[in-house]
Amino acid sequence: MTAERGNESSTLTHSAIWALERLAQPRYGRAAPSLNWSVAQELRNAGFVSVPVPGRGTVSITQAGHDFLRAREER
Repeated sequence: MTAERGNESSTLTHSAIWALERLAQPRYGRAAPSLNWSVAQELRNAGFVSVPVPGRGTVSITQAGHDFLRAREER
């Protein structure tokens, strides 16, 4: 699946997009969902999430990740 971000296009799998959407949902005290290693790497390489050192916190969405999701909603 090809996803566009601004003038630049990047290839994200459906699994990665689904995971990014789940991470963006309000969790109200619940922990962030666990990500498969390859999905986490794919999102990190795209610049959509920041992945902490193992065992030190949770994955968080970057501004680029939020922008990507907003652009998808506008279509």
